[in-house]
Amino acid sequence: MYDITLFTPQDIAKCSLVLRQFGRNSASMEASSQKIVKYIYQHFCDSQTGENSCVLVRLFKTHPYGELEDSLQQSARRLMNGKSPAADMKCWTLLATAGIEPQWNSRHTGVENTAIPLVSTEVVAKMPAIAETIRQFGLDIPTVLGIEGERFLQLEPAVLNIFHVSEAKGSPFIPEQDSLIIPYKVKSTLTFGGLLRSGSLFAVVIFLKVKIPPSTAQLFKHLALSVKTALSLSDEKTVFNNSKTSENIVKSHNIYENQLLEYQIASLIQLLDFSEQEMLRQAARFQRIIDKLQRELADRKNKEQALQASQESFPGILNTREDAVVGVEENLGMHSFNQGEEQI
Repeated sequence: MYDITLFTPQDIAKCSLVLRQFGRNSASMEASSQKIVKYIYQHFCDSQTGENSCVLVRLFKTHPYGELEDSLQQSARRLMNGKSPAADMKCWTLLATAGIEPQWNSRHTGVENTAIPLVSTEVVAKMPAIAETIRQFGLDIPTVLGIEGERFLQLEPAVLNIFHVSEAKGSPFIPEQDSLIIPYKVKSTLTFGGLLRSGSLFAVVIFLKVKIPPSTAQLFKHLALSVKTALSLSDEKTVFNNSKTSENIVKSHNIYENQLLEYQIASLIQLLDFSEQEMLRQAARFQRIIDKLQRELADRKNKEQALQASQESFPGILNTREDAVVGVEENLGMHSFNQGEEQI
């Protein structure tokens, strides 16, 4: 279990290790995605009460309309008033979901629009949640709608980012105010994700009962890389459960096992780079703490030396009997005494 309000680099390392493994022994990207959202939903909690911190966790992926399964194509056509999008049109596609309501634990139940067609730059710009996610990830809408090969090769390794809404209620970037944010008392949202080598954008969206600081939100860039590694094992190979077109997709993209292996190696190298960067950041932070402690120690020593010097020059106190005190100054002899002792 992880307390997201007290999330530490150690928690990130543990969680990342688990999430990366979900790509193994999964029949499809959808299966891996469901494991990912379920794990996040079940393991993020309040350490004091044990209460779940998540209201809902979703995983989205942009996917060409022509490669969607039938039910998802129907969802896309419904939003286009029955018109069929072009086969290569990207759709904002729900792959997995987990939440407090029973119907929120399968993409096949309780969600009306599971594939949103990204028709044009102008249309996407009017979708606040999607448009702002793209912008926060450091991308632009035209790039996401139709990535050029050379530009994508430059972008793909670097695009791993977060989109943090610290105040969910009233946010213009969360349209589900009346259906989700207000009735379920969602305090904040956190989205993390990046680009897959296929050109698809993926995003994990967490609706939280608690608020988290920006510094904690930034740590989720590391989880984005772990999720990317897990999803890459099925990227462009078998995306959906029981996909009838998976073999054709594999052939059309000419994906072979050695190419997949190269992708996994590239992802692991990227993970190593992230780990080393985090190690350098932590080392710098520890060095700042050490420097601060050393300065405080030196300052304390200086104060102690100054205090000792002042005490050496201060008039001494000579104790005689319990009720007799005689003040003495160097080279001046006795200058006062307790009159109670002056008895003849």
